Parts: sequence; C-alpha cells; structure tokens
Amino acid sequence: MRAASAVWNNSPVHSATATAHDWYLLACVAGTVLLLLFLVVKLRLHASLGLAVAALGLGVAAGMPLKQVPLSFTAGVGTMMGHIAIILGMGAILGQLLASSGGAASLGKTLVDGCGPKGLPWALLGLSLLVGMPVFFEVGLVLLMPIVVEAARRSGRPPILVGLPVLAGLSITHGLIPPHPSSMLAATLFHADLGRTILWGMLGGAPAAALAGPVVGWVLIRRWERRQGKSGALVNEGTRMDPTHHDEAVMSEAPAVEASAVVPGPAGAARALVAILLPIALIFVGSWADSVTTVGGLANQTMHLLGYPDVAMLLAVLVALVTLGSRIPQEPHHGPDMLRKLTADAFIPIAGVLVILSAAGGLSGVLRDSGAAQATVGLALGMHMPPLVLAWVLAAVVRVCMGSSTVAMAVASGVLAPVAGLMGVRPEMLVMATGCGSLLLSHVNDSGFWLVGSLFKLDVKGTLATWSVVETVLSVSGLGITLLLAAMLR
Repeated sequence: MRAASAVWNNSPVHSATATAHDWYLLACVAGTVLLLLFLVVKLRLHASLGLAVAALGLGVAAGMPLKQVPLSFTAGVGTMMGHIAIILGMGAILGQLLASSGGAASLGKTLVDGCGPKGLPWALLGLSLLVGMPVFFEVGLVLLMPIVVEAARRSGRPPILVGLPVLAGLSITHGLIPPHPSSMLAATLFHADLGRTILWGMLGGAPAAALAGPVVGWVLIRRWERRQGKSGALVNEGTRMDPTHHDEAVMSEAPAVEASAVVPGPAGAARALVAILLPIALIFVGSWADSVTTVGGLANQTMHLLGYPDVAMLLAVLVALVTLGSRIPQEPHHGPDMLRKLTADAFIPIAGVLVILSAAGGLSGVLRDSGAAQATVGLALGMHMPPLVLAWVLAAVVRVCMGSSTVAMAVASGVLAPVAGLMGVRPEMLVMATGCGSLLLSHVNDSGFWLVGSLFKLDVKGTLATWSVVETVLSVSGLGITLLLAAMLR
C-alpha cells in the first residue's frame, strides 16, 4: 500500500467511523433503488409514477416528519424544473427548426459523407466536446439530437449506437471542464488554477471520452450487426422517413411553378452549424465576462445577461426562426401561422420527459433532506485510501445514491476542501478525480438516465446497457488517466 501510494504521489487519508444510523440510511437508499427498479421494470409502471412512489417511500422509511416528505419532494421538483424546463423547451424548438428546415439533414449528411462510417464516431465526438464546453449536458444533447438521428438514418444504425460518442463527449465536459458549475465549484474550493484545470481536464477527458464513445460504440455496433445480419430493413425504413424524400413527394404532386415558389431549398450545413454554435458562443461570452470586463459595469452585466443559458437559448431560437424558418416548406394549411404551429408542436415530444425529470428532481430532494447523502459520505470517509481515490469514491457514492453528478461533485469537494492542501497532490488533479467519480453508473435515480432513455426511445434495460455503460467507462478510465497524470506531474 505504501509503495503504491508513493508511485502515485497519493498518500492515504484517515477519517471517522460511520454510525449504525448511517448504515440504516444507506440500506434505505439501496431499498429505494430496488423498489424503483421493481415498479418500473417488473410492474411496468410509468417512470414518473415509480420515481414519485420511491421518493415518498424513502422519506417515510428514513424517519422524516411526514409533513416534510411532500415538501422536500416538491422543493426538489422546483429546483429541477427551474434549472432545465426553459432550456429544454427552447432546445426543443431549435431542434424542430433544424429538422424541419433540413439543416440537421444537411449537417448529418456532411458528417456521414465527409467522414465515412469509420470517421463518423470521431467527428461526432469532436463536435460534442466543442458543443459541451460551455453548455449543460441537457442543452448539448437537445441541440445535437437531430444530427444524431439523421446520421443514424443515413448509416442504417440505431440512434443510440450512433450517439454514444456524443453522450461521452457531452458528459466528460460536464464533469471535468470549467465553466460548468460543478467543476468550477470544485476548482474554487480546492484553490486550483483554472487554466491548468481546463487544460488537464481536456487532456484527461478526451482519451476517456474516446474510449467510452467511439470504442465502446464500435463494440456494441459489432454485436448489433451480428444480431441483425445483413438485413436492410432499418435502412429502408429510414429512407421512407427522410424529410428530403417527403419534400420531393410533395413537389411531385403540385404544379412545378407553384412548388418552386412555395418550397424553398433546405438549409445548408453552415446555417445549421451557426444555429447550434450561437447559444454556445453566447454562454461562453457570459462565462468569461468577469475576466475581460470590469465586474459590475454595464458591459459586464450585458455579457452576463446574454450568456445566461435561458437567455442565450431564447436569442438563438429567435435568430433561428429567421435563418432556418425561411427554409421550411410553406405548407398551405399552415399559412402565416406555420412557425407558431411548429413551435407549439415542438413541445409535444418533451412533455413526458419534463414530467419524468420533475419526479427525478423530487427524489433527489428527498434523498438530500433525509440525510441519506450525508450518511453515504460518512461511510466513504470511514475507509482509508489515497486522496485521489478517496475523492473519486466520495463523488461516486453520492452519485450512485443521489443521481446528480453536480450534487455529487459539490458534496465531495465540500467535504475534502478543508484538507485539500494537506493531501500532497495537485488541486487540479483533485478536481479531475472528483469529476470522474461524479459520472459513475448513471441509473434510475439520475435525471440524465431518463432524459437519454426518453430521447432515444429506450426502455430501462436498454438505457442501462448503453448510457450506464458509457458513464461507468468514462468514470473508471478517467480515474486511471488522472492517476497517471498525477504521477507524471509530481
């Protein structure tokens, strides 16, 4: 043990022993997860109902005052919706505009045709790393989803297998790279240098994302192809759903002159890329406002306003209504209200997602207020292990029990911050280790789990076999790379 610690520059840290009540709360958390799995998988209950039942059951079992249980649940719902509701709504509109204008098809075609089957996963990974830098995971996924769907249609593969590099790239940037809130908080608490945190986070995160995205995706695609054989059913089905073919059919039924006057050409890849990158650029401007302007000044406040995620997404949608809306076929029954109807239609697919996410937020609220998170952290602190591994385990335990990677990183960094300077490791490495731990084993108590499952139309088993695997590979490989970097930077 001492030799290993010396190699990794990672001396053990000792902590207090947990109480019997902590073990009881941990058992309650484990029972909650099992109950949720039973309700959703075995009884086929809707995920939102299962989450709500499991959350209320946890509160009662944990000994919370009965009147406090629903209050904690609704507070968790409010926190979750306050964070993502408008963002998801604006992202859904933007995605609808990208799809209806043909912009997503053009960008997906450019990626598939330009990179080829072998280069496509790496192109999607690079795009997701770029998109994921300044935006939340949910925003990036909603923005890139139309491209994933179109690339999957053209390649003839399931969207989830094509989208694994996107999920890996967005997730690793969310966990490791400032200015994301969790990594920024950890960097501040550990007194880490922000520039080095970003640099080493990218150096460590990119290989982990490559392993969890394109490499794991290649393995799963090979297995899927063996099961499917050489059947072209999916390709043919995708061709029938091609918006381009639909437009051609409409044009063939109408007079040639009228079609050319009413139906514009599809939006090009450049317009689609601008629509995706505009909110990212605005958010990035807001995140660096304090570095380039005087804090509190008019320019500083303006940059913060433009860079606020909700505002940035709203502005991007308004711009897209002009740049992409003009490329949407003007169907006769829409008339001048076409864009308004398209906007309203965009909310329909995410209604179920929002209800599921709100219930997941309620579960997180009960987990927090019941003391289950504190109990799991206390149990992790009772172990004797090297500091980087301890940081990873603390975040991982909270992540598995509470679901939120942001909460996991905040709790772990808050616990370790008072002794971070005494651990003998670089604070930037602590940020990376904590971030990697916060990604471990996304499952049924994580809102991201249900978001991915809903958007890709997967059941619980399918989401566990894909998204959960990606998150676990990211977490474990990221820890290994962090330990290697810590040894090299001694």
